[in-house]
Amino acid sequence: MPHRLLPLLLAIPAMYACRPATPVAGVPPPRAEPPPLPAACGVPASATVSRAGEAVVDPVATFDTAWTIIRRSHWDTTYNGVDWVAVRDELRPQAVRARTRGELQAVLSEMVGRLRQSHFSVIPQEVADGASGGSTAPRGGGALGFETRLVEGRPMVTRVDTGGPAWTAGVRTGWVVETVRGCPMAARLARLPAGLEPRRVGLMAYQIVTGALAGSEGDTMTVGFRDGRDRPRPRRLTHGAAPGSVAKVGNLPPLPAHLTWQRVRRDGRTLGIIRFNIWMPVLAAQFDAAMDSLRTADALVLDLRGNVGGIGGMSMGVAGHFLDSAYAIGTMTQRGSTLNFVANPRRVDTRARAVTPFAGPLAIVVDAMSVSTTEIFAGGLQAVRRATVFGTQTAGEALPSVPERLPNGDILYHAVADFIGPSGKPVEGDGVMPDRVIPLTRRALLDGHDAALEAALFWAARQSGRPLAP
Repeated sequence: MPHRLLPLLLAIPAMYACRPATPVAGVPPPRAEPPPLPAACGVPASATVSRAGEAVVDPVATFDTAWTIIRRSHWDTTYNGVDWVAVRDELRPQAVRARTRGELQAVLSEMVGRLRQSHFSVIPQEVADGASGGSTAPRGGGALGFETRLVEGRPMVTRVDTGGPAWTAGVRTGWVVETVRGCPMAARLARLPAGLEPRRVGLMAYQIVTGALAGSEGDTMTVGFRDGRDRPRPRRLTHGAAPGSVAKVGNLPPLPAHLTWQRVRRDGRTLGIIRFNIWMPVLAAQFDAAMDSLRTADALVLDLRGNVGGIGGMSMGVAGHFLDSAYAIGTMTQRGSTLNFVANPRRVDTRARAVTPFAGPLAIVVDAMSVSTTEIFAGGLQAVRRATVFGTQTAGEALPSVPERLPNGDILYHAVADFIGPSGKPVEGDGVMPDRVIPLTRRALLDGHDAALEAALFWAARQSGRPLAP
């Protein structure tokens, strides 16, 4: 299928992909001598079964295929200033000498890392096919019922699902994640490359902590926290069922997809909040249903923090819930072709009844873990002045990408286009800068405040032009 028919924009978490030996997206190389990790920081028994030690199959054909795919599909014929032929000539002999799958994956990751761009990675076959301790269920810390971000230099609990395992165990926002299964998170984070741009630090720290917390339903682990007074608070947590459903698209690994919505009252007005974690077709009907339920609200807030991207084309349909004309929210530029992302105004609801797109105030909340399609959507609606954005600067990783199977069974996940926002600037790099920057602070988290969401709700209530309800 031609790439122009696959506007797939998905940020694959680092736990799914082989990390490149050469930095990507402007990331400097790691320290020459990173501090050693304690023995407790080895791979947990329940982690994805690795086949890296198996004998390699078709190493030269696999390397040549990966190199050729990028040569013919990269939108920039200068390859971001990299001599692509020289990369082949340098690394191909290493592929020839590779004796195990892990050795070959390291060479492939080195190759794609030379581009220094996001959305290039090698996904091992066992991960892409969903092999995870004998289960095809997606793995991740979400089943523990809490989220983390790097706040003031430490991995911190920023959200706890009421009724989930963490909440039941007494975990609260503002607590620091100190150890997981006995492994100090500070030791893991100390191995991050020196001099990283803060958003990259946050992204990589999130990936490290989430990977450490990974497990399947029923898995139990001890997590060491520190509370607001920095007292140790060890908790024995058992993974519950992952929320939502499993999304599986093409050669990509299975991913958890979930969406929630609710009504709240602020200053006498009714506000709707919609949250979803990934742009996948399985959630499209749920978003439509949420809009049906919240259509009469005075204003809406879309909480897209932690939304890692997904199917790029979905941004046009969702934008149509809020734009009454076919506004362009950006342009995808490939080698020799372009595709305009145009909002598709919604004229009927889920029962085929005539409606008009929601015209009330719209706020979007983002953070450094808002990636790819999320950046295209938020940046596009911000640029056409349809939404006001709150939170912190997004990841700046928005290259349209596709997965392709290699001869050895691994997946080459690679960008095939650039994306230009309505303002004429690339989304890659700078990402989306909120209209109202609301940084995370430990003090607010310990006090139980979600400052960015509260600011968005306050703005939405004040912007609503409808009369106050009695």
